[in-house]
Amino acid sequence: MRTKFIGLDGYKEIENVEGLTRKPKRKSKNKPTRLERYYAERRKQGSGQLAASAILAAKIHRAERKSAPRTASSAHIRRKAAIGLAASFVAAVLCVTAVNNPFAAAGEQPAKNAVKEQKVHSIAKTNLSTAVDIEPMAIEGYGLYIDGTLVGVCIEDGALEASLQQKLDDYKAKYDDETTDEFANSVEVVYGSYSGIEIQKADDIVNDNEELLSYSLSTDIEYTQKIPYDTVTEYDDDEYTDYSETKQEGVNGKEKVVYRITYVDGVQTDSELKSVTTIEEAQDEIVVVGTKEKPDNSKTYSSSGGGSSTGTFIWPVPYTSTITSYYGERWGAFHSGIDISDGGVYGQSIVAADGGTVEWAGYDDSGYGNYVIIDHGNGYKTLYGHCSELYVNAGESVSQGDAIAAVGSTGDSTGPHLHFEVRTSGGERLDPMNFV
Repeated sequence: MRTKFIGLDGYKEIENVEGLTRKPKRKSKNKPTRLERYYAERRKQGSGQLAASAILAAKIHRAERKSAPRTASSAHIRRKAAIGLAASFVAAVLCVTAVNNPFAAAGEQPAKNAVKEQKVHSIAKTNLSTAVDIEPMAIEGYGLYIDGTLVGVCIEDGALEASLQQKLDDYKAKYDDETTDEFANSVEVVYGSYSGIEIQKADDIVNDNEELLSYSLSTDIEYTQKIPYDTVTEYDDDEYTDYSETKQEGVNGKEKVVYRITYVDGVQTDSELKSVTTIEEAQDEIVVVGTKEKPDNSKTYSSSGGGSSTGTFIWPVPYTSTITSYYGERWGAFHSGIDISDGGVYGQSIVAADGGTVEWAGYDDSGYGNYVIIDHGNGYKTLYGHCSELYVNAGESVSQGDAIAAVGSTGDSTGPHLHFEVRTSGGERLDPMNFV
């Protein structure tokens, strides 16, 4: 520094402006700043003043930043202030730890289990204090609905459809290629947004809910049945009325019949005639009878005793003894008889279970189609329903074992069979299995 004396009264210090600028004084590294002293004092206090200390320290730090000169040393001071601020937070955390940890206060090391329990306790407190209600995340996927109820969700496109189709294929595997099947109840796959439900694999969803699936299967039933021959009567005026001779034996024909049968879960629910193909034509039987009246003294009378009841019943379809439906509850209604059926049963003879008088022989809208009722005169009646042909008329007497009709599928019928009932004279329907 250079000086210049001015007179005898004193002197004045003059700065040389050429390269002689004053350098700022550096503070001693060992001497703490005001902010550092403040932090040191605060660290001596308890952890309960952590928040207030941090706020006040920040205010002091901002005040020092405003009042500090914008020199090269300002950046140095700000860095030290930032370091000191961070140190105060660390010290405060250590104080909290010391308060919550009795081992640290006593100068001891906590056991591992104690530390682990302390961490769990701390986490639990944090979770409880910060817990909020969180809505389940919605996931786009494919839901399977059975009869309107959601039973599972998967995220694979087309997987549920493939798994359901495999169930249908397996169900009809033992049938021919003409067989079709489908689900008889409501089964839907719906794409949408789902939440609160576990995502599963498609096969697991279908297998777990297989018992809820209902199957409808339609298949062709083919069988060969006879074509009954017709009887043609020729008259001979030269022969008496008791004369009868077979001129040509009748021969039954053959035909192939195809029915489309529908089953729901193994129970037949529908039957539709699909086709009838003639294999062999039937040949008529020709019978010659006389028309000439005999003298009165030559008349003969029959004493066969037809129409009398034996008191016991015989099986009404000699062709087969197969029962396809029994007496009792069926398909949500009461089945008042038994159904007798088998392959090729169409057109087979129905015989009177016992002798009696034909009470009804015809067709009406009762659902029985063509049917016969025989009154056996001993408190019992029998009914023969769904016949294809009737061989008797009302009022006629029949004996046990006489052919009265042929098996058919008229009326409310799901296929060729005989519906056989046993009734009391008062109309009460009884279980035929107790009589035949």
